[in-house]
Amino acid sequence: MNRNWFLFAFALVALASCSVEKRVYQPGYHIEWNHFAKQDVQQDVSQDAMQDASRDVSQDLSENLEIDVAQDVAQGATQDVAQDASQELSQNLSENLSSNLETNVSQATGQSIDSDLEMVLFIVLALFLPALTIFLLEGFSKNFWLALLLMILAFALPLPIFLKLMIQAIATVLAIAVVFHYL
Repeated sequence: MNRNWFLFAFALVALASCSVEKRVYQPGYHIEWNHFAKQDVQQDVSQDAMQDASRDVSQDLSENLEIDVAQDVAQGATQDVAQDASQELSQNLSENLSSNLETNVSQATGQSIDSDLEMVLFIVLALFLPALTIFLLEGFSKNFWLALLLMILAFALPLPIFLKLMIQAIATVLAIAVVFHYL
């Protein structure tokens, strides 16, 4: 009986620090850990600022290039000056694009860490409460009802301990297979 209270308390603590949303295009639910929500907003704001700054820089460079080329053409400059200016513009744009690419790659690795953490937490939850794990991923599906039936059989029937553990192991394996399917 103490084990059930421990699992219930663990589930409450784990779910109190997150938000659960019903998925729109896939069955099941999505858990968003509030701990990362502030970081995600800050990353979005900084990414928008970087995109705005790079767009402004490229517009300023192109306007300056057009002005310089127009002045050089007006002064009778050769075509080499225009080519040098276009090479300078392409070099500046490639540097800006490479710096934006580096920031996007670093943000993408941060997002993969979040999804890895989500998978680990779902697996830990699957070890203790397989039916709840399947419910969070799929909703009321046949896998959920099967895992719930197995857990009820494991705890309600007066069976030897090795049979109870076998039934619970089957439900856990089912839940872990669902976790790997959706994540």
